[in-house]
Amino acid sequence: SLAVEITVPNAGRLTGMGIRKGVTMIVGGGFHGKSTLLQALQVGVYNKVHGDGREFVVCDSQAVKIRSEDGRFVGCANISPFINNLPFSRDTTTFTTSDASGSTSQAANIVEALELGATALLIDEDTCATNFMIRDAPMMELVAPEKEPITPFIQRVQPLFKDQGVSTIMVIGGSGDFFPVANTVICMERYLASDVTTQAHEVAEKHGRLLPPYVPFPAEAASRVLLKEGLAADGKVSAKSLRCVSYGETEIELSYVEQLVEVGQAKAVMDILQHLASSSKYVDGSRTFLEVVELLERTLGAEGRPIGEQGLDAVSRDFPAPCPFHALPRRFELAAALNRLRTAKFVRKSPGANGARPTKTARN
Repeated sequence: SLAVEITVPNAGRLTGMGIRKGVTMIVGGGFHGKSTLLQALQVGVYNKVHGDGREFVVCDSQAVKIRSEDGRFVGCANISPFINNLPFSRDTTTFTTSDASGSTSQAANIVEALELGATALLIDEDTCATNFMIRDAPMMELVAPEKEPITPFIQRVQPLFKDQGVSTIMVIGGSGDFFPVANTVICMERYLASDVTTQAHEVAEKHGRLLPPYVPFPAEAASRVLLKEGLAADGKVSAKSLRCVSYGETEIELSYVEQLVEVGQAKAVMDILQHLASSSKYVDGSRTFLEVVELLERTLGAEGRPIGEQGLDAVSRDFPAPCPFHALPRRFELAAALNRLRTAKFVRKSPGANGARPTKTARN
């Protein structure tokens, strides 16, 4: 039922499993390949070398891996679609913290991905904040909904698709409460996938699991603006590993940005941040964060300039000499570094101004 055929250059006609747009659950026993499938999909945004084994595992290029990330910096993020009514009237439409919790970090990771135009979210329950994902009936009875600031993801996942056109693929092994919200359920058994959507819906109905009340996903009312203050490094910079950039007196922790796959991407991010700080072309105090990232993408896209003056070479510290150590990051990983730069400053653009996230239309 999920079989598709496609024709590709140099390989002819291929038959395989196609995951439809919408909400997809990947279920199965432990060690049967659920997370392995998701990991293959999350690097499916990149081309593979021949012999890799995943050459034909491909994914929407705008798909983003989402997880919780205790302790990360968050700057002026609107996490109110997921978290509201915090104690002491703390504002969640401009949420800023140097030490995010599991739930607030996961909410921030989602809204930051949406801000940049993500069209699919890839989620593994093993790396999620449980209270962010779901609340069962006994907990809701003990702690009344009006006393709980978190709107769990299970209530937002279908509105995300229907209202924003953003699909979700989730690995779920511990709760069947997600079955009613799933458009497709894939079961992994000994690393073989099968479509069990009908069975999952029957099981959900048998056990009284119902769709949560539909509440539209709120549209973003204001966009973030990146300020120049705090962008420049106050010392030496280096990127000696894939997961951390030393940026002056601070470190940009990228360990949980799972779609960074090559050290050259981290080195490129390091030089792009310095280029951003030193140039007056991008950050002017009025452009939205999305507009700044799009300008950077145009620079990295070469714009028809000759070799040595284009793409990643243009942001090299040794410019105009070409730099052989860079690999191109996607907009999402580049933005992830900026969002985790603890010295970065953001403000909110007034509602109705240009720069809001493009509207997407869901396909059934």
